[in-house]
Amino acid sequence: MNTNPYLQTEAETLTPGQLLLKAYKDIFDLIEEAETAIKNNDIMTKAKALSKASRIINVLKAALDFEQGGEIAKNLDYLYSVVLDQLALANANNSIENLKNAKEILTPLYEAWQEVVKKEEGLENSESKA
Repeated sequence: MNTNPYLQTEAETLTPGQLLLKAYKDIFDLIEEAETAIKNNDIMTKAKALSKASRIINVLKAALDFEQGGEIAKNLDYLYSVVLDQLALANANNSIENLKNAKEILTPLYEAWQEVVKKEEGLENSESKA
């Protein structure tokens, strides 16, 4: 249960697509935080950031609907697993390269979701005007 009233309100007011985009943005922010921590030899901050990023990715994996999503859901599940592996390697080896690999996998997914959300919001706006 979320005890932060601001976050609770935010979660209630965002569309599912907007929540998904926020999750991706949070992952990118946490990867950046981990990268900075590695550069500063701040092991605790790196570990916390990567743990949070991994939890978000696991939530995304758990939300996949394999019945409705079919091949797309399978592919996302695989890609999320690869990202989790890259984050684990980055954590174990203090590897910025593994963090870059994770970002390279997530960036086109994020961009694709942005387009989907934009189209969905356009449809919602046109339907509400009708």
